[in-house]
Amino acid sequence: MHSRTFSTFLSTTLLFSMVAVTIAAIVSPPDPFTLVLYALPLSVVGAVAAYLLTYRTGDVSSRDRA
Repeated sequence: MHSRTFSTFLSTTLLFSMVAVTIAAIVSPPDPFTLVLYALPLSVVGAVAAYLLTYRTGDVSSRDRA
């Protein structure tokens, strides 16, 4: 795993997690327990989406050269 690819994955995951917490804060009632219940599944979906965006997309020809 390259350092640049991992840092891209990490920054994308953090960005999606911040978006997940923001969405959960807007949608959920003003209760911290409910906020966590909404934010955790959204963060997991965000991490999966970040993985797919970072590692599943890209130049196919560069994979063939390796």
